[in-house]
Amino acid sequence: MAVGSLSFIGLGSGGALSYDIIDKLREVDEKAVLNPLERQISESRNKELVFQDIMSKLNELKSSLFDIAGPTLYTTRKVTVEGADLTATVSDGATVQQADIKVKQLALADIKQTKGFDSEDAEVTDTDTDMTITINGQDTTFTVTAGTTLKELKTQIEEAMDGKVNVTLLNTGTDSNPYRLILKSAQTGADQAMSFSFSDDNDFLDLTADSAKLQDAQDALITVDGAEVYRPTNTIDDVLQGVTLNLKSANDTDNLVTVSQDNEKIADKIEAFVNLYNTLMSKFDNTTKYDPDTKETGVFQGDSTISALQQRISTIVLDRTADGGALNALGIDVDRYGKMSFDRAAFLDALQKDPESVEKTFAGDSDNPGILAQLKNYLDTTTAYGGMLSQYDDYLKNNITELEKQKEKAVERLDNKYDIMAKQFMAYDAMIAKMNASFSSLAAIIDAQAAAAKK
Repeated sequence: MAVGSLSFIGLGSGGALSYDIIDKLREVDEKAVLNPLERQISESRNKELVFQDIMSKLNELKSSLFDIAGPTLYTTRKVTVEGADLTATVSDGATVQQADIKVKQLALADIKQTKGFDSEDAEVTDTDTDMTITINGQDTTFTVTAGTTLKELKTQIEEAMDGKVNVTLLNTGTDSNPYRLILKSAQTGADQAMSFSFSDDNDFLDLTADSAKLQDAQDALITVDGAEVYRPTNTIDDVLQGVTLNLKSANDTDNLVTVSQDNEKIADKIEAFVNLYNTLMSKFDNTTKYDPDTKETGVFQGDSTISALQQRISTIVLDRTADGGALNALGIDVDRYGKMSFDRAAFLDALQKDPESVEKTFAGDSDNPGILAQLKNYLDTTTAYGGMLSQYDDYLKNNITELEKQKEKAVERLDNKYDIMAKQFMAYDAMIAKMNASFSSLAAIIDAQAAAAKK
């Protein structure tokens, strides 16, 4: 309450009119006016939070329908390899195919070695020499100065070649001159062969000698159904559409690569949809329930928007397509409590026997959308910006805002009411104090007159 002069309320009335009385009166008013509003605000905020959770679950369900409600579901692929010389990966949408592949040779990097030196700090040349390394027709030239050590040369080559050549300083463990450099092209393929030249033919590393060769660069060679194919690497992704081959060994034996529809992966996606559907329905049940025994109600009990949403989703999944297709014929059933179940074996059997019927039931076409396509279309519409649920969300938020405004105005009215009351109490208290003072003066006169009479 206010302070200052108003803080002395009750002095004149002996405490009969005081802030304690005002506070108690206000407490009664707040219980009657503010508490109901605060309860409504709390309930409305909780309802908004629960609604956002429902929206999240709706969007998750909608996302799961992206594949299974359209033709992309049936582009799911798997690849198997019968053979030990390669492995393979496949992208969804790859052509269903089969090929016999033989690996005749692997792609190799070029590897050269220098002559030996007695230590890593040995000087490799006593004359400034220009050294040139050529890879795929591109020359890289740098000067090796007199007195350069083997260890320093390793770093110089690496920096000059800028990642095109890997250099290792190797201690071979031989009795004499055990230290040498091993130069390896960073990439494989015949065009990665390294050649070396030196100014004034000063090959101080013996890299132009036959003894320098450890491994010649070469392309991979495979046959695909008998046709020869050369590639510079052991990872080949342009021979079978959508398939990447990883060559492991060369044995010139058969490796049967088969690309087929991945029905198990399709079943995984259907199972994920079923789980998300049940999670959403369980959320609906909990938020719209009414227990006659405990009188417990969900936050959306009696809410027509949420009830209609649940009912429409349930109706769609129990519907039939134009040609009579139904989810329960594909191992997807809904019990009397609204819980969806998934018989994986029945679904895989149906998919294996008649994939076109499964696609029609799920996706359909533009003229006759399938059951899951209808569900996706409905969810797309209702969850879109400006759609039914977007408008309902605005309603919930506006309701919270309106209640908060009502509370703010109620507090303002109570503040004004009790400010006026405090001022009135102050005035009454002053009047009582003045009356008490008059009575005190009168009593003093009477007492004085009585005392005089006795004399």
